[in-house]
Amino acid sequence: MNQHWKRFLARSTPPGAILNFSVDEFMLEVAINLRHCLNLVQPTQECIDLAELVLLRAKHYGEARMSDKSRLFAEAEDALAQATRLLEIELEYCSSRGVKSSCKQVA
Repeated sequence: MNQHWKRFLARSTPPGAILNFSVDEFMLEVAINLRHCLNLVQPTQECIDLAELVLLRAKHYGEARMSDKSRLFAEAEDALAQATRLLEIELEYCSSRGVKSSCKQVA
């Protein structure tokens, strides 16, 4: 089963404690990695919608991180993790669906 998308999704998680955090760089990195994930599966509309949600949550995370408000930051980080987990579940489905379709074509 093609699970290469997992590497790209893992790269979409927030960086640890770094001094030069940039919202724009983080957003660009997340967007690129999400694009790679979607290109490696046969995405459903739900998969695309969840990828957009992850991108939106990544933006909120970056903004909260820059605002120095720890409560907002913690909530935004949790919301990003939840959206990423939902996308991971949908990508699993899309990945297995793509493999099944390939197998049927070969038979």
